[in-house]
Amino acid sequence: MARRSREKDVYKVIQIIRVLVSAAVILMAFSGQVIAAVVGNLYDEQLIVESQSRDALKQGAATALERVFIRVSGRRQVSDNPVVSSALADPEPFMTQYRYQRSKNAEGVEELLLNLSFSPRQVNASLQSAGLPIWSSNRPAVLVWLVADTVGGRQFVGAEADAKLLSALEAEGQRRGVIIQMPLFDLADYTNLSASQLWQMSVDDVRRASARYSTPFILMGRISQFSTGQWVGSWVVLQGDESLRLDSEGMTEAEVMAAPIDYLADMQAATYSVSAGAGNSANTLIHVSGVKDFASYASLVTYLEGLAVIQHANTVWLDKDQLILELVLNDDMEKVKRFLSLDGRLLEASANANKPLPRSVRGYYQWAGQR
Repeated sequence: MARRSREKDVYKVIQIIRVLVSAAVILMAFSGQVIAAVVGNLYDEQLIVESQSRDALKQGAATALERVFIRVSGRRQVSDNPVVSSALADPEPFMTQYRYQRSKNAEGVEELLLNLSFSPRQVNASLQSAGLPIWSSNRPAVLVWLVADTVGGRQFVGAEADAKLLSALEAEGQRRGVIIQMPLFDLADYTNLSASQLWQMSVDDVRRASARYSTPFILMGRISQFSTGQWVGSWVVLQGDESLRLDSEGMTEAEVMAAPIDYLADMQAATYSVSAGAGNSANTLIHVSGVKDFASYASLVTYLEGLAVIQHANTVWLDKDQLILELVLNDDMEKVKRFLSLDGRLLEASANANKPLPRSVRGYYQWAGQR
């Protein structure tokens, strides 16, 4: 009887340990945020229109297509390019689908919304013809710490502050294709950083509070509104050990947030966008291990060919769980490495001196799969 009692006690301890381990894994998953993500609906757009007439559709499609060109190219201004201007004059061939819906805005007024989707292939081809870069949907995330001075006091946007401020921030991110990641605002965040500390724009405090998220870019800021209705903001963009300060102003929430978002989009696009003909695709071979089955192989190729910097990934050698791929590039291998470092799905590895390869390669990698 005593033995059975001890066995039950041991079993209970094991169950408790399992629960604690599971909880720890969940906490790690939430605290160790992904440093890159995929921009959803990169080639889609929604806008308010006056009617469902043919003229309204064409005008709305032109406006939406211009927004898509801006988001995909990473450029603030594209309409002055002759190729883009020609496409905007006749946007309908770029459309894959459109639909209308009625919805009420924040003031309760009913609006007619036009939702459009555009062909990625045609948009990318036009940008290439125009000599403009292409910035793929795999983009680095930006952790945003923002405090607003409101009638309720100084409050974190995304937590206590008016939800309109968060909506405006997310809309600006969507406009330029910048991936906005807000803190969890859990006990750890409130312990690590207060609204008062952020208002003082303490870079060291923000760096410490952001360490758990591991994002390559951090945007910290404070905004306030005058009695005239005008908004003013102060911002610091952090990337690694570097920091840059900038100010903004505007009569709306969106206007005060536009400057830092535009700066981030410009900076990221300069690093990660790809221009046609910029690279040399000759004999760009890499070795990849950890490809255990066909599903892994299909995921690997789909992932690589989904990056704007890679046109094709062709297998030239295969042995068990390892293979050699020839990459046909739109740019150089250094830019490929920048893309791969975003999400950790294809990790750099070391060569195995005991197993020489039949072909000379430019890099060794380990396929980690979905992250």
